Amino acid sequence: MNCDVDVVILGGNVVTIDPANPRAQAIAVKFGRIVAVGRDDELRQLIGAGTKVVDARGMTITPGFIDAHCHPMDAGRRSLLRVNCGPDVAPSIPEVKQALINRAQATPPGTWVLGFGYDEAKLPEKRLLTREELDEITTQHPVFIEHSSGHIGMLNTAGLEKGNLTRNSPDPAGGKYGRNSAGELDGCVFETGQDMFIGRGSYRGKALIPDPTPEEDRKALALASREAASLGITSWHEMLADPPMLRSYQEARTHGELNMRATVYIHVDYLNETTGAGLQSGFGDNMLRIGGIKLLGDGALSGRTAFLSEPYAGTTDDYGVLGVSPVEMEEQVLAAHRAGLQIGIHANGDRFLGMVMDAYEKANTAFPRQDHRHRIEHCSVMNTQLLARMKRLGLVGIPFGSYIYYHGEKMSSYGAKRLETMLPHRSFLDSGIPIAGSSDYPCGPWNPLVGIRSCATRKSRAGEGIGLGQRITPEEAIRVYTMGGAYASFEERTKGSIEVGKLADFTFLSEDPTTADPERITDISVVATMVAGKLVYQKE
Repeated sequence: MNCDVDVVILGGNVVTIDPANPRAQAIAVKFGRIVAVGRDDELRQLIGAGTKVVDARGMTITPGFIDAHCHPMDAGRRSLLRVNCGPDVAPSIPEVKQALINRAQATPPGTWVLGFGYDEAKLPEKRLLTREELDEITTQHPVFIEHSSGHIGMLNTAGLEKGNLTRNSPDPAGGKYGRNSAGELDGCVFETGQDMFIGRGSYRGKALIPDPTPEEDRKALALASREAASLGITSWHEMLADPPMLRSYQEARTHGELNMRATVYIHVDYLNETTGAGLQSGFGDNMLRIGGIKLLGDGALSGRTAFLSEPYAGTTDDYGVLGVSPVEMEEQVLAAHRAGLQIGIHANGDRFLGMVMDAYEKANTAFPRQDHRHRIEHCSVMNTQLLARMKRLGLVGIPFGSYIYYHGEKMSSYGAKRLETMLPHRSFLDSGIPIAGSSDYPCGPWNPLVGIRSCATRKSRAGEGIGLGQRITPEEAIRVYTMGGAYASFEERTKGSIEVGKLADFTFLSEDPTTADPERITDISVVATMVAGKLVYQKE
C-alpha cells in the first residue's frame, strides 16, 4: 500500500479559519482529506515518490467558498434555454426587446419565448415591461420574462391567454395580477401569480411552461459547476429543489460528473413525499445530501415586495406582499420539524420575520429539539427585537451577502431608519447568531468576492454607503462564506476551515482579501479551485 500523501501544497499564504492555527504555509492531502497543516519545512518531509507537489507561489489559500443559498440548477437552465434580459447584457428596454425579437424569429410559432434577469432599477426607463411591448415582439408566441428577483413575471397577450387570464380574473391568494388604469391586465404577475406558469403551489406538476428535459438539466448542472469552480465555490446549498432536479443531481453523482458538493433543500410542495419516504436532513454523502425543506414566504427585497410592519418609504399603504398564510406556514413547519427535518424559510420583511419566528417557536415547544438549526433565508429587514428573539430561538441566519453592493439603488425604498439594521452582519456576529454567506444566484451575483466586499464596505456600486455600522472585516466575511455555510448545513466538522481531518476543498486567490483595500477585493482573481485535493478549475 502506498503510504505517501497524495498532494502537498507549499509556499502558500494559508488563511485557515481555524482559531487555533489561523495562518500556515503548507497543506498535505490524502484520500481527499487534509492530513497536515503547517510550515513548508514540516510538510516537505511528507513528500514521497507518488506525491503531487503544488507550488502556491505566495498565493492566498482559503477554505473553498460555500454559497448557503443559491439556485444553480435554475441558473444553468436559464443560461441554456432563455434570453438573458439582464442589464449587463441588455442595458435598455429597446435592447431587451431586440434580444427577444431575435429569439422569437428563431423559435417555432406557438412555442414559449422565455427571458430572465430583467431589472428595471438598473435601466434608464426604470419600469417593468408592459403587455403591449411584449406584443410588439411577437403575437405568434407566448412570452414570459422573469424578473431578476424571481418574484415577478411579465407576459404578452398570448402568454396571458395560455393561463386563461382576463380582466375578470381575481388575484390569487399570496399574489396579484398587474392592471392598468382601465383595469385591464398589464402583463405583470406577482408572487403566486406566477405559479401556473412555473408549476408551483396548486399547479405543481402542471406548469404551462414545459420543464427542461433530463438532458437539458444535465447540461445545466455541468454549466453551473464550471461557473462555480471559476469563482472559488466548492459547495452550494440548492434551495428550491423538485424531483427533476433531484434526479439530475443523482445522475451526475452516479456518473462522476458532480464536482461541486451540493446540499439540497426540497421545495415545501413536496413535503408530504419527503416525510412519507422517511428522509431526514443529512441523508446522502459529502458530495450530495439532503439539507431539509424550503418554504416560501413574503416578497423580495430587491423587488420591493418584502412584507413590512410599516409602509415603504414614500407610501402610506404599501406594506409588501404576504405570500402564505401564517396558519398554513405553521402547519408546514410543524410537520417538517416533527419529522426531524431542518427548515429554511424565505423571509425578508420584519413583519413576516416575526411570523416565521412564531411558527418555529410553536413547533419546537410542541416537539423540542436541541439543535434543529432552523434557518431564516435572507432575514433582511431586521431590528433589535427580532435579533434578540432569533438568538433565543437558536436560529441560523442566511443574509444576502452581495445585495448592498449589487442592489443598493433599490434600498432607499426602505427608509433611512430601516437601512441601519438591514442585513445586519455586524449585529448578527456581535449577538452570537450564526450566519452564512449567500448570493441567491441568479437573483444576485454568484461571486463570493462580491459578497465579501459588500459585507466589508457596505457600499453600493455607485459608492453610496448603506448602513455603514453593519460592516464586518474581510476576514470575518471569509469566515461567514466558509465556516458559516458549513455550520448552516450541519457540516462544520467536515469542511469550512483548513484543519486536519476535513475535506480538502481550497480556493487559491491572487491576493489576500484580509489585507487588501476592501474596495479592491473584487479585483482579486480566483487562480485555482480544488475539491477533495483535485483541481476543478485553473485560470489560464
